[in-house]
Amino acid sequence: MKQVLSPALIALAAVLALSGPAAAISQKAETPPVEKAPASADAYADYQRGEFKSAFTKASDLAAKGDIAAQTLLGLLYHQGLGTKRDDAMAIEWYSKAALAGDREAQFALGLMIARGEGTEKDPAKAAGWFQAAADQGHLEAHYNLALIYVAGDGVPQDLEKAAQLLAFGAERGHAESQYNLGALYADGRGVPKDMERAAYYIGLAAAQRMPAAEVEYALMVLRGDGMPKDENKARSIFKSAAERGNVVAQNRLARMLAVGMGGDADPIEAVKWHLIARRAGMVDGWLDGFIASLSKEQEAEARKRAQDYVAPAQR
Repeated sequence: MKQVLSPALIALAAVLALSGPAAAISQKAETPPVEKAPASADAYADYQRGEFKSAFTKASDLAAKGDIAAQTLLGLLYHQGLGTKRDDAMAIEWYSKAALAGDREAQFALGLMIARGEGTEKDPAKAAGWFQAAADQGHLEAHYNLALIYVAGDGVPQDLEKAAQLLAFGAERGHAESQYNLGALYADGRGVPKDMERAAYYIGLAAAQRMPAAEVEYALMVLRGDGMPKDENKARSIFKSAAERGNVVAQNRLARMLAVGMGGDADPIEAVKWHLIARRAGMVDGWLDGFIASLSKEQEAEARKRAQDYVAPAQR
């Protein structure tokens, strides 16, 4: 949930306009003044270029003079240990100054640190207050994190209806985690009326963004026919796409479908291949371990070779 803050941009250039189609003489419109970029823009530019020491120096000077954006950046640099030694207490101090001045990024970051107990005592209720402040200014991640607090009832009374409303805000704006969790609420009928079609819709949106948990859950919904017609072929295809991208749970589910011929022809070699790949990543499946014995020595050797040749996307 890390946020990268962008510097302000230079205002629009001057424009020319005619007084109207019937006018005999054209007139120049007044040229709007060019706004200066805020003083903190240079510090943010250094941060985005990876010049963290320079960003820290500039942000420190400006923050001490009351520049709110610089205070937020300084909090970020202290928290991440960029350009200086990590110091959560100092991050809290500078985030607090900017948050109290109304900076929504600082409010959100401060809420996260308080929720985790970083640099201060863990306080879910106080974190919720800062998330609410940022959410009131339209902060997407603040809506999501506040929703999680209301779902858990951690530090605040559990309120699933409010959580659903907060998740809907993010879901409508393409936030995958919000889509997935809102879908889960619809599937369980928590905070909203139970509606498997809506559940499938929102979880499907998150799956389309390749959220690992959503990919698996959506494929299972397709396989079971939850909120849509049952389609084993489609489920297998979803598992395969996710498996190829390194989704370990999808690799395991695909292996089982290949082993028994669900959603297509059985393929014992590919089944064992995906099982071995998933097992290498820590997935335990005793049934598939036993399935290996059903292969001939030649088939098992081929499966092991294919598994060995597989390279996870992150390692390519």
